Amino acid sequence: MAKRLLFVDDEAMVLQGLRRSLHGMSGEWEMRFEQSAAVALQAMADARFDAIITDMRMPSMDGAELLELVKRRYPGMVRFVLSGQAGKDAVLRSVVPAHQFLPKPCDPVELKHRLTQAFAMHDLLSNELLQGTVSRLRCLPSLPAL
Repeated sequence: MAKRLLFVDDEAMVLQGLRRSLHGMSGEWEMRFEQSAAVALQAMADARFDAIITDMRMPSMDGAELLELVKRRYPGMVRFVLSGQAGKDAVLRSVVPAHQFLPKPCDPVELKHRLTQAFAMHDLLSNELLQGTVSRLRCLPSLPAL
């Protein structure tokens, strides 16, 4: 089943660049591109998404505020910040609601790799058999030295 991704950025050129650079993933990912947090929130109310990738600096609602809402409403969704505003304050505000923070410009290969890793971890952690096995453990084993 294809993963559904929602990209949010107020700059149309950035969204076009993402669409073009990630086109090769269209067989694995179903992608939607929106220019505002409000439209993105409506899209999430209408359909299920596996991940949201948002800019930090946007009018009306910034990326950290958007991700806080997403975290509360859709806690299972993977949350990324992809932003040119990589100042200390922006990074600190996104630490809690975001799973990862990537600076713009971001190499498309790196973005694909990070998202693929995040989906693999998410799928592993949502595996009911694994959850059942871990919940029965009295203590977690330590990793081997090698």
